[in-house]
Amino acid sequence: MTAAQVLGRAFSDDPVFGWLLAGRSHPERRLTEVFDAFEAAARRTPDAQVLVHEQVASIWRPPGAWKAGGLDVLRSGPRLVRAFGPGLVRSLRLLSAVERAHPAEPHWYLEAVGVVPEARGRGLGGTVLTPVLERCDAAGLPAYLESSNPRNIPFYERYGFSTRPLFDLPAGCPVITPMWRDPR
Repeated sequence: MTAAQVLGRAFSDDPVFGWLLAGRSHPERRLTEVFDAFEAAARRTPDAQVLVHEQVASIWRPPGAWKAGGLDVLRSGPRLVRAFGPGLVRSLRLLSAVERAHPAEPHWYLEAVGVVPEARGRGLGGTVLTPVLERCDAAGLPAYLESSNPRNIPFYERYGFSTRPLFDLPAGCPVITPMWRDPR
């Protein structure tokens, strides 16, 4: 499976993506479109890491490359329109809020990580976190993520992430928790 396919399945019960896709049919297929756009943009980014190990995947952006450039937005546009349809404006508002709250200091950005539902709880998440976190530690760089599901916060805390203050989100959006990890 590609990272997009794994992440499409993994996020099928995610509160934030559920809100973004409210009322849309075939959410897993639509999420795969979204993550296909993320994966393609990351693969065009020097030093980005797209890690897939059977039923788990992650997309990491290197320091200074966390924000999608104009060309990536244009390339991703058709996929995102297909995925979000009339909810595209809502998703762009959310993206804008997330980007405004993003830390400015150099860091590795965990754009997405997920395990397919039937494989959760087996410790697979570490297989796609540990290699980049070790790289962060060796380079003395922090890591950052936004958790779109409160039940995942303890998982990230086990890898050294701590919560940061919440930021303003569009009305009705479920909570998104920013998390930071200093290098070890």
